[in-house]
Amino acid sequence: MYRILLAATRVCLFAFLVGGFVVVAGQALGIVAGSGPIVTLFGTDVADHVCVVAGIAGILAFLLLYTKEAGRTRLTSRNDVRRPDV
Repeated sequence: MYRILLAATRVCLFAFLVGGFVVVAGQALGIVAGSGPIVTLFGTDVADHVCVVAGIAGILAFLLLYTKEAGRTRLTSRNDVRRPDV
């Protein structure tokens, strides 16, 4: 389950980062071209889809914390901390 959630989180993270770049580039192109409809298109329709993907990535990352493997890593990392001798 951990590997599936990790892969899905990475895919969604990549998708929304690329989507964010597309939104910004599309709006910049619309500004340079002087086209209000292009700016509006990238600022509403495209941005809405990117926000949905970002929300899904956030939910998957949250669920990733509650998988069995993630819990084990957190517990072992706390036990591996070495304290200096006083």
